[in-house]
Amino acid sequence: MNNGKAGPRGEVAGWTAASSRRNMRFLWSINTRGLTGAGYSFTLTIRDCPATPKEWAAWCKIYWERLEAAGAIRTHWVIEWQRRGCPHLHGSVYFPDTMSQHEVENVLLDGWCYRNPFGPGRAQQRSLPIYDAVGWAQYVAKHAARGVRHYQRSPENIPEHWQGKTGRMWGSRGSWPVTEPLRIELEDQKGDGGWHAFRRLVRSYAVASARLKGDRAAQAYARAMLKSHKRDLAECRGISNWVPRDVVERLMENLDTRGYAVRAAGPPGKSLVATG
Repeated sequence: MNNGKAGPRGEVAGWTAASSRRNMRFLWSINTRGLTGAGYSFTLTIRDCPATPKEWAAWCKIYWERLEAAGAIRTHWVIEWQRRGCPHLHGSVYFPDTMSQHEVENVLLDGWCYRNPFGPGRAQQRSLPIYDAVGWAQYVAKHAARGVRHYQRSPENIPEHWQGKTGRMWGSRGSWPVTEPLRIELEDQKGDGGWHAFRRLVRSYAVASARLKGDRAAQAYARAMLKSHKRDLAECRGISNWVPRDVVERLMENLDTRGYAVRAAGPPGKSLVATG
């Protein structure tokens, strides 16, 4: 029975569907207009697998504090697994605009390798600038939308001596501009038909965006976004694509002109389109 009281937190045993959703929802909640500073995505690897997850967590804590001492404003990270059963990090970090890309990369990559007990090689570390909201969306799409079935999150790749006690799989540090999710009611005379119309619009937008980029794999993914071999799942499958807020607003206006009731979930009668 759900009485609203959370039980004691147990050992984290790797990625779960719930932890993947929490990470994804956190990233979706970021207000990209409030991301001050210069952003960088990174991938950090090691050569030798830590004997225990506590050793890995202790080193990561040293590294996060090292970044913050160098001026990091905010950091987000996820832990995933290589096929050889070794953890690695994906993440994003924001530094002040006054720091050059060369300075940031030295802090990120050299800082990871300096006195790292797990033998990383400098040439194996990666860092790329995040130029704008589109760059942020690409980071989110690549590393947040992965589910537990992705091989880098599969429990089969967790080291044997880490099984059942991996520690946290993702986290954030610093000040992130977070907004509450926008909840929308989409109805027609028969019920929730507006939701189905909205799904089709988003699918068309995703296909068109992928076609504009010439990305055939993204086109195939977008076309199959709402499909399932089970009809009951196909009818309620959610949207698995990042869409800019201004595009969502235009889609809502489209639905409004087609006769669907578009309202923000909350007090009855409040029109989302009318209030902007």
